[in-house]
Amino acid sequence: MPPMTTTLNLSSLYQLIEGPLEKVRTQVNREWTEAFRLVYGPSATPPHLGGKLMRPAACLLSAGVAGADDLDYFVDMASSMELLHLASLAHDDVVDSAYVRRGNASLNAIWDNHTAVLGGDFLVARALTVLTVYDSCPVVASALESIHQMAEGELINFGVGRENLGEADTIRLAEKKTASLFAVACCTPALLLDREWREPLHAFGMGVGTAFQLVDDILDIEQSESTLGKPSCGDVVEGKATLPIIYMRQGMEEAEAARLKAMIGADITPEDREWVASMLLSTGARDRADAVAQKYMDDARTALDSLPRNAYTEGLSGIADFVMVRDS
Repeated sequence: MPPMTTTLNLSSLYQLIEGPLEKVRTQVNREWTEAFRLVYGPSATPPHLGGKLMRPAACLLSAGVAGADDLDYFVDMASSMELLHLASLAHDDVVDSAYVRRGNASLNAIWDNHTAVLGGDFLVARALTVLTVYDSCPVVASALESIHQMAEGELINFGVGRENLGEADTIRLAEKKTASLFAVACCTPALLLDREWREPLHAFGMGVGTAFQLVDDILDIEQSESTLGKPSCGDVVEGKATLPIIYMRQGMEEAEAARLKAMIGADITPEDREWVASMLLSTGARDRADAVAQKYMDDARTALDSLPRNAYTEGLSGIADFVMVRDS
């Protein structure tokens, strides 16, 4: 199955929450600037953050689903979710020795690994501090659980070892590292509104977040660097065992598997990248990985069906659609 194209765009999906989401962007940029200037001084200008703001958008839309009268009240919560996401990216880039993120140099490339880890820690601390405005232990505990899950996922994988990771391991990692924060972003507003909707919103976030990561792993292979904002086939070079890579290996001849293995840690050529993308299709790995992602998205839509039907629910549905057909 070839890469899908879409007329969906986040600008149209975010129209319902445009005002509060812009306040989120401003707050997150302020926190990011503060972190950067701690290193470079009060007049330094940090690199542009960019990003899709999907987690804060999901948080705001979920607040609307759960009955919020004023979404501005949830701007701090939504900002905290994006700060946690940025912190996880900073830590991931150190773990993965990645030097490009969203088309810009990653924190560890701008600084060094030590400073990048501290920068991520700073953003975690700021995210939790921001949440204290709600004077709610359950709200803070919800965010902490996501931090716990993300760290646990990485630690489990290190314990298993990359060479031993299988299909179930990669899906578990997607659930813990990516889906847990999506789920917290979706369900935490219900703690301050109507707890009846907490579980279905959490289930929606888990399904969308897991599908998001599995699609991300496909896009890493089939899209160009200009589209991704980072080098394509990064997972191959880093020796990661993502779901599409595992499926590719299962469908390869011995010589093909050897060629793929030889790319680990190498400076691969454009021809190599084209070959890996062709293998993704010819081995059936793309279709298989996409089917697993679709299964998790079906779970998300089942959860969505149990929520109140309003414009905010339609907004969450639109985000689910976008996750499956995006190109980056």
